[in-house]
Amino acid sequence: MERFQIIPLSLLVASDILVIYRITSDKNIVIWKYFISFLFVILYLFHNRLADDRRDFDFDNKFHPDRAVQRGLISLNKLKTLSFISIVLMILLSGSFNFLSLAIFIPLILYALFAKKDFFLAHDFKEKHLFGYNFLNMLQILSLQVFIYASMIDSLHFNSFICFHILFVFVLSLQVEVTRKIKPGTSLGKDLYSDRMGMGGAIVLWGSFGIFSLFISAYLAYMLNIDLNTIFLFEFVMLLLFFIGGTLYYLKKSLTYENYFWAIMFLTYIGQNLFLAYAN
Repeated sequence: MERFQIIPLSLLVASDILVIYRITSDKNIVIWKYFISFLFVILYLFHNRLADDRRDFDFDNKFHPDRAVQRGLISLNKLKTLSFISIVLMILLSGSFNFLSLAIFIPLILYALFAKKDFFLAHDFKEKHLFGYNFLNMLQILSLQVFIYASMIDSLHFNSFICFHILFVFVLSLQVEVTRKIKPGTSLGKDLYSDRMGMGGAIVLWGSFGIFSLFISAYLAYMLNIDLNTIFLFEFVMLLLFFIGGTLYYLKKSLTYENYFWAIMFLTYIGQNLFLAYAN
């Protein structure tokens, strides 16, 4: 699907799993669980994309006629079939972990289905409260992280290390979400952050999530006993990249610099994860 970029998404998720591997290295978890976790996350995100395309069908018909469903490249029935298959596969994967995994999967998928119905909120809630609406949807990522860790360690008793990493991934995911919704111009549906805040305001929001992620990653690195000088140097480089990427995109407002903006988000996301996974 055009809106589900499997290769870059897989790289982001794989980098998250590498950090989980380091954090849980003392728990004697069999290696296949990390691979199953990776597959589950990809399937869950794929299911959410299918649900979004079905839920937003009428809106996209009006404001995004260039999308695959609107152009007839894939039908709603096909989306429904793929959604059902993805749920079945997720059930099988969660069952391969333990009973707790299956138990947590139920509220996890119910929340996703609830989100598909726009949480049964007023029809104009999204238009009037875009930020609140998007935050409700992003809570699925937070729940997904809880599911993955609970499945890995077969417990809901998380130490502070795990809790901070869950928060870290959530903040990175928020930054990815904001990245998707910053454009130089105004969209017809006014469903971008840059539509509501202006491009400058949206980039400040993007940078704020980036800086917040740096504070959390620095603390996680400290908990991993990574050398303090190495931490400060790395975080400074990441901060510099945020500043350069956001500033250039705001000043140039072109497709080329939008691609650079995306590249910097991608680089800093994976960079922070690789730093936490391998630095000493």
